[in-house]
Amino acid sequence: MIGGGYAGCAAAVTLAAAGVRCAVYEAAPLLGGRARRVVRDGLALDNGQHLLLGAYRSTLDLVRQVAPTVQPFHRRPLAIVPFGATQDDAVSLVVRRAPGRLGLGLGLLMARGLTLRERLANVAWLRALERDGFRRPAGETVTTLLEPLPRRVREQLWEPLCLAALNTPPVAASAQVFAHVLRAAFGRTGADADFVFPTVDLSAFLPEAAARFVRARGGAVEVGTTARLTHGTGGEALVVTGAAQVPVTATILAVGPHRLEMTITPEARAVQPILAAAIDSVRNFAYEPLATVWLGYATRSAMPYPIARLDDAPGQWVVERSDVLTAAAAGAPRLAQLLAVVISAAGAQLARAHADLVRDVDAQLRRLRPDLPALVWSFVVVEKRATYACTPLRPSVAAPRLAPGVYLAGDYAYPEFPATIEAAVRSGIVAAQAVLADRLARRG
Repeated sequence: MIGGGYAGCAAAVTLAAAGVRCAVYEAAPLLGGRARRVVRDGLALDNGQHLLLGAYRSTLDLVRQVAPTVQPFHRRPLAIVPFGATQDDAVSLVVRRAPGRLGLGLGLLMARGLTLRERLANVAWLRALERDGFRRPAGETVTTLLEPLPRRVREQLWEPLCLAALNTPPVAASAQVFAHVLRAAFGRTGADADFVFPTVDLSAFLPEAAARFVRARGGAVEVGTTARLTHGTGGEALVVTGAAQVPVTATILAVGPHRLEMTITPEARAVQPILAAAIDSVRNFAYEPLATVWLGYATRSAMPYPIARLDDAPGQWVVERSDVLTAAAAGAPRLAQLLAVVISAAGAQLARAHADLVRDVDAQLRRLRPDLPALVWSFVVVEKRATYACTPLRPSVAAPRLAPGVYLAGDYAYPEFPATIEAAVRSGIVAAQAVLADRLARRG
């Protein structure tokens, strides 16, 4: 396994659970990939606020598998609740606990800030989407998908959810992928639409528990180790780590698309030319950035909900992270409240100096809630390639089998979902299952 993010860890757990000894090589000093822990001043932060829903069953099942005695998350119904009292025109919606899409329908009918006409138009639009089997024309964007809806419904409800889920502006985002997210979230049970809030950092949430699971079954997990796929003079597949060359029968490449080329050596491409086609495919990916502005306050002000909607100037969502303060190390700043403000897919904003971002976001929160206490601590994490741009006609890459004995895992290898933790986990499971199937076929 080359890559110790969520995809690589999911693949390793699947193989280990099937009795296959495997090795995971991660170049970074800790596991998690683009969903990992970042320590600052004794506070174990995350590099970004990653959206998790109750419908993300593969991720939650894997967490339970590797840590059956703990539950490192809590759940709350999906909600779009304004952060500040000054957001007079904001819509407030809380999905109700009810079977299937009934919970969403009830939430829409009871939403504050919508007229009766807007509520009924919302319900009718969702019913039409369901009747169509959540299938959308190739090339359609989310903006086109939302055109039948009243303007306030589009701007206050669905466009913010699109940006949060796909990290791509609605005018460019894939309508089909967004429809898949809606089908999953408002599907079988009311709990599918829950927000899932990890109560530990993202490295501890799954990757580090997965590493313990793999090691306990005879596998190996090495961090701070750069690995590449190559082939020897006899054509045999090798994983190169520094001066060591390890013969392998199967390799899962669980790296980001922008790292795939450097992970496959020219020697490997010469032996298996089909690998060059995968590299060519991912060269055409475009990317979207994500920033998380962490703000610490000496006194606490009440939050309307654990995650609240802002006014996009510049932040879109604010999340309260009391779990970080609970786990703070000795010597960490004394904070009564820690807020994480998310800015998605806004390259111009994220190119600014971090101090300017902090100032602007703190001013935004004060504009929406004038009684906010004085800011005493801050930190900014910017991921310039947080996700691929989830556009309708984005490049595709063959997965999970790239070539004989070579498999691909990563959020971009699971096109049904956007670039989320769930997509990464599902792709890792699919790649591992392909490895197991091919092993069985060879034995048969």
